[in-house]
Parts: sequence; structure tokens; C-alpha cells
Amino acid sequence: MNFKKVMAVALGASMVMSMAACSNTNETLSSDVNVISTQDQEGQINEAPLVTIDEDAAEQNYVFTYEGVNIVVSTSMNDILSSLNSVAGEPQYFESASCAGQGMSKTYTYNGGSFTISTNPVGSDDVIASISLFDDSVTTAEGIYIGSTVDDVTAAYGDATSSTDTTFTYEKGSSVLVFIADANGVITNIIYNAKV
Repeated sequence: MNFKKVMAVALGASMVMSMAACSNTNETLSSDVNVISTQDQEGQINEAPLVTIDEDAAEQNYVFTYEGVNIVVSTSMNDILSSLNSVAGEPQYFESASCAGQGMSKTYTYNGGSFTISTNPVGSDDVIASISLFDDSVTTAEGIYIGSTVDDVTAAYGDATSSTDTTFTYEKGSSVLVFIADANGVITNIIYNAKV
């Protein structure tokens, strides 16, 4: 991994933890569990649970899907952790005390820094507060990735709920999807946040 990517991942993770650490997410959405088969590096077939969110929740929120695992803000990370680890591998992991003093806020970094998921404690659950995409190996459900253009975003999502010259924000249900572009209109960051 080159120095710029390492720094981008570290900066992104610290920004996400700062933004997510003090948010107060009190509701979770239901989930259903299905089973899929996966194949490990030795060619062995493994059965792993695939967690899919309720269809109504998927229609009401922006969903990030990685290798068949649906991930949505304001839902429990506990429900998808095993499934996600089975397809993405063990994550790099960081935790810090929640600013509310009610447990640990956690950040999981997957696929060599391609994406991170940050959670906040709500009772015994770790509720997903944000999902950040950092490279072109992962995409939104609508096909937008790091390196897409602002025109691509507009074609996929329509007009932003709010925007600046470089930040384009879309709201849907309890989720907020943010695209950050450079001065040339190329997407450099993609962040799913829970509405606060």
C-alpha cells in the first residue's frame, strides 16, 4: 500500500471516528439471515450467513453492498460482522471510548483500506454510524466509485439534497450519502452517514 493511500485511510478513519463518536443513533432496522456458500483459498466450500436488510429498509435508505453483504447505517454491525468477515476477511480494528461513556465506538477497516465501517454503542449493539469508501475497488449500489465524476453522480442519483462546489449530499430515510470531489470534479471520497 503506498504512502498516500495509507495516509488517506488513516485520515479518513480519524475523521469518521470524530464525526461518528458522538452521534446518538437510537433506532435499528430489522434484518433477515440467508445462507450462501463461499470458497476459501484452498478451494474448500464454506457456508456463511448472508445478512440482508428488510426490503422496506433497503428502499428507505442508501445501502452499500460488499460481496453480497448489505450494509446500511443505523443497523446493527453485530448482525453482519460474521458474514462480512467471511467474504472480506478479518478487518483492521480500532476502538475508543464512546463520548457518551456508554461503551466503545469501533472502526473496522476492510479490503486493505478500501472501506471502513464505524459504529457507536447502543445497548448491547454496535450500531453502524458511517461507511466510508476510499478506492475504486468498491462502488455504491448505483455504480459510483472513487474516480467517478460529479456528472456520473448526478446521472445516478439526480440533483443533490444539498451541495457546495465540492460536496454533494443526498438524503434518504435515515441515511445521508456524501460525495466529495476535487477541483476537477472527480470523486475523492464517498461516505454513508446516519442522520443525527
